[in-house]
Amino acid sequence: MNIIADENMALVQEFFGDLGNLQCYAGRQLNTQLLQQANVLLVRSVTQVNQALLANTPVRFVGSATIGADHLDLRWLAQQQIMTTTAPACNARSVVEYVLAVLAYLQEQLQQDMSAKVLGVVGLGNVGHLLAQVAGQLGFRVIGCDPFVQRQGVTQQPLQQLLSEADIVCFHTPLTKQGEYPTYHLLAEHNLKYLKQGAILLNAGRGAVIDNVALLAFLQTYPHYLSAVVLDVWENEPAINVDLVASIDIATPHIAGYSLEGKWRGTEMIYQRLCQYFNQQIKHKLADFLPVNHQVLIWPYLSTIWQNYAALLRKVYPVEQDDQALRQTMCLDTHEARALAFDKLRKDYWPRRECSAYDLREVPIANQQQMANLGFKLC
Repeated sequence: MNIIADENMALVQEFFGDLGNLQCYAGRQLNTQLLQQANVLLVRSVTQVNQALLANTPVRFVGSATIGADHLDLRWLAQQQIMTTTAPACNARSVVEYVLAVLAYLQEQLQQDMSAKVLGVVGLGNVGHLLAQVAGQLGFRVIGCDPFVQRQGVTQQPLQQLLSEADIVCFHTPLTKQGEYPTYHLLAEHNLKYLKQGAILLNAGRGAVIDNVALLAFLQTYPHYLSAVVLDVWENEPAINVDLVASIDIATPHIAGYSLEGKWRGTEMIYQRLCQYFNQQIKHKLADFLPVNHQVLIWPYLSTIWQNYAALLRKVYPVEQDDQALRQTMCLDTHEARALAFDKLRKDYWPRRECSAYDLREVPIANQQQMANLGFKLC
């Protein structure tokens, strides 16, 4: 079996190295010539997998260690009978913890109780639904918008109404340009004005769901209208808008789902599907590779479940570190240098752990089940 893989796919050598001839390349440099002898292609979201890439190649299996599939031409791949799989929900917990870490940080900066605000979740798929569930456990009032699904316990509203009522608006939709409800530029010049004054806007889904040019113009025209803007995803990655970075409160390089567990779980899911497809024995599992985390957290003894969780999350994931790292790259002289630096931040991302990697001690009996539900290991 000849396998071509994105060199930045986590644990690609450990999971796939003994399945055949494995060769790794930069994801943005994968091309038809490299695939002339390949049976398997393993990618991330930076590689567009379509007819232009795979025509006249022997590739029969495409695995993408991502929750989304907008970089895959699924219709053409199905027509060619090429087995295609992604890793849905692999990093959902990581993205949710990113969002809540952002809110914990902003709570300190703005001196506002975030759990007293209305959280609006646009897109109630794996990530958005998990965010709604966790936020509800933490005391947030949650409203949602998703024409494709109904979720128990989430009041759904049309987008314009959600924008006008939510104090925090989070986008977690796939990127689509066709169909009855396309998400490309879902938030743009025509409806940015409906955002509630003083709201927090956050996108950790797909960059082009928000029109970045229109958002920048809005922020420049109304610089104090929103309390905070947070972007983890951008149009035209890795060549992101320098002026937009300078205009928002938290800017990170598409790493919301980049916890160690989130990245490695995605590779494990693709590995399992490949083994099943080619009738290979499954020899590896994620637990074989996850390092032991010896850091112990102590219950903060604050007044509400959210306040305690926020204090713990600030220790687990100080999100401002990722913001500072991206801003430093904006000082580079050229467009090309900044783009390369953006990709390097993702490639060399630090081993951020999810809450499940931490032992939590001295939790009152009344809060133990809640904290276990939120992922912590109780000691």
